[in-house]
Amino acid sequence: MSSEPHSSLGRRFFIRVVENPAVFFYLRTHFYWGTMRRLRRVLDIRPGERLLDVGCGSGMGAGLTRGTYVGVDTDMTYLRFARNRLRASATHTFMAMSALDLAFRDGAFDKAMMLNVVHHLDDDMADRFLGTLARVVRKKVFVLDHDIDRDNAVSGWLVRQDRGGYMRSFEPLRRLLGHHYEIERVDRFFNLEHTVSCVVFTLLPRQGAA
Repeated sequence: MSSEPHSSLGRRFFIRVVENPAVFFYLRTHFYWGTMRRLRRVLDIRPGERLLDVGCGSGMGAGLTRGTYVGVDTDMTYLRFARNRLRASATHTFMAMSALDLAFRDGAFDKAMMLNVVHHLDDDMADRFLGTLARVVRKKVFVLDHDIDRDNAVSGWLVRQDRGGYMRSFEPLRRLLGHHYEIERVDRFFNLEHTVSCVVFTLLPRQGAA
């Protein structure tokens, strides 16, 4: 019987999962129960509004709007899965693009969102990215991330398996977001099964902050 610690086995399992976008998408759907419904209310997408999803991965956030949606990511394996899954949609587009070099005109989107992206960026990269994002969004930006200050045993274990190396407590994350945005609203909650602790920031781009 292997003496490898359970934490190491769990880490290896998660690495194998994220290497397969289809497996990751459907497994992640389970952990997002209740979260996507709350996000849909917070986003409050109106007819005609254009939504940008930065770090879209497998396209989990694409279902939050029936209107114009553009998902950007640098992982071609995930983008191919997202494009294939939503190939029949005339309103949803996926593009290979770095979050640090958003090739869109100023104010190209009404709203933008980042679903569990910020904890993959160090402070300098996140600050540059958030400034760039403020340029292309007219109305609001929504940031969903782990709320590690409120973790229970299960959510804490899941966070430890995450590939992101820059998990932040609530206050450091709030300060980082505040460099380029006014914080209009904060929602802190668990998913439906109480296995993932989440925080959503609703942000207003500051004029000239970028």
